[in-house]
Amino acid sequence: MSLLTKIILGFGVAAIIAVFGYGWHIRTVYAGYVASTDSGDPLFPRATLEGYGQQILNELAAKDVRLAIVSRAGQTRDKLPDGVMFTHSAFFRRSANGGYDVYNLYHGEENRLRSTLVTDTPADFLRLLQERDAGILIPDEATQDLLFNFLESPQYGEVHQADYSLISNPLDLRWQNCNELMLYTIAAAIWDTTDRTLLRDTLAVTILPTELKVSPIRRHFGPMIDERLILDDHGDTVLTTTFGTLTQLLQATERLNESYVLAFEN
Repeated sequence: MSLLTKIILGFGVAAIIAVFGYGWHIRTVYAGYVASTDSGDPLFPRATLEGYGQQILNELAAKDVRLAIVSRAGQTRDKLPDGVMFTHSAFFRRSANGGYDVYNLYHGEENRLRSTLVTDTPADFLRLLQERDAGILIPDEATQDLLFNFLESPQYGEVHQADYSLISNPLDLRWQNCNELMLYTIAAAIWDTTDRTLLRDTLAVTILPTELKVSPIRRHFGPMIDERLILDDHGDTVLTTTFGTLTQLLQATERLNESYVLAFEN
């Protein structure tokens, strides 16, 4: 083999490694934004997750909360962009036995572009936890009652858009992720409608979605690396729903009782 051939092969191998390495980087960066999934390897053992889940339940029970919004981080904070503290949110709804059921949106494992509504346990909700804390939003009692009933009504399914996008724009109705479902569910209960067009238009003058700083390179290559990175619903800026957006909606409608971060005891 000639020296020139070796050089060409060497550059070719290096290019392949660089492409796959950058692809992995892009996937990691975007996955740290908003990920509505329960698939993956847990960081903490099940017993630890059960303990953390019980700490949330104890917190809510002590405050006599019927319905709360809880968020957890599926990526370590150093991998999260500015303005994003948590990646996945769910409703914690008090059950008949005094515990809490968790109402989530998860995208499918076989078809990651479709999502379903799932009710599971606090430990299941925390399964992909990467940071030892959780964000907690407690609406006022009237809004807790509205959401408590809403989640067990056909209306809950009516605000669900099954077409999934990792960082969907809440002001576009074509796709949805977990936090956007939360936003529309809260809005539907407050404004007593499941008309998603009306909800979008009202949200547009009520809240400012979280803007993600995404470089042109990431916007170009991201969808090629991960099919969940649909960016057709974004204009010049990339907008999505976060814990902060949910807080903003409850504040804007004067329905927020408490908003805080619960640090788990080891």
